[in-house]
Amino acid sequence: MNKPFITYTAQVEKLTNEKHLIVTDSNFAITSLKNISYFGLIGGYKHPFIDVQTHKYMNNTTFEDIVALYEFDEELRGLFFKYLCHIEIKLRSSISYYFCQKHGERQDEYLNPANYSTAPKNKRGIIKLIKLLDNVANKNKDHKYLVYQRNKYHNVPLWVILNALTFGQISKIFEFLPQKMQGLICQDFGNIKKNEMIKYLKVLTLYRNVCAHNDRLFSYHISIDIPDTLIHKKLNIPKKGSKYIYGKNDLFCVVISFRYLLPQNDFLIFKKQLLHIFNQYEKKNSNLKLNKLYEYMGFPSNWKHITKFRKI
Repeated sequence: MNKPFITYTAQVEKLTNEKHLIVTDSNFAITSLKNISYFGLIGGYKHPFIDVQTHKYMNNTTFEDIVALYEFDEELRGLFFKYLCHIEIKLRSSISYYFCQKHGERQDEYLNPANYSTAPKNKRGIIKLIKLLDNVANKNKDHKYLVYQRNKYHNVPLWVILNALTFGQISKIFEFLPQKMQGLICQDFGNIKKNEMIKYLKVLTLYRNVCAHNDRLFSYHISIDIPDTLIHKKLNIPKKGSKYIYGKNDLFCVVISFRYLLPQNDFLIFKKQLLHIFNQYEKKNSNLKLNKLYEYMGFPSNWKHITKFRKI
């Protein structure tokens, strides 16, 4: 049955009368619902506060608790997005450098399937990729720098076109490059194995999209895993069967990916900023403890020790 439209005032009354949520300031609640929407705020962030037996809010849960969790998630998105973009920019730079070092700046080179992997499994994907690149290089009018290069030089170098591509598209270019070139790029990221790099990039692309589209981040899980790492082992993360229960397809897997792909100093700054967000949330919220929040995010209780161990 479809849910009928109800006014902001009626939404607040429903929360208090039917769901037993404590609303101490109706005006604040109405303003929050106007700014975020019922679906975005309540639908997105009520779950940690719901009693699984009664399907109502747990005792003493307030509207402000839900807003605090929303704002916490908003802070998380901003931090993770910043460092996801760092990796995206570096990947873009490395791909354009090593490809153009070998093949030059002419767009005909990155539109030539012979300059990519020769593995049969990649053939169809490479054809699709080149079709995309050809369309962006020769037809895209959304970016002035593409139009300028096209009109003045009749050529759009790889280092220019990469700026118009998504993280996922750039990751696909990496996936389809010859193995030797992949190896050179992986060295720029701390000598990551190329097959592991492909998996990291697939995972990070999904999380980047969550951040960019302002979806709920803290409890987001994906259907693919990052590789098993020495960090999983050193943190003594328990397993269910053969799979680690934390740090594989949850937000902590992004933290592990950052540990491998970011320069050491960048990761230390990221960790410090993350701790600050956690500490600020803990000061503002008493009904959802940080340890419970860790479970939603896939963080082991000893996650702070991640910088104590070597990566490989």
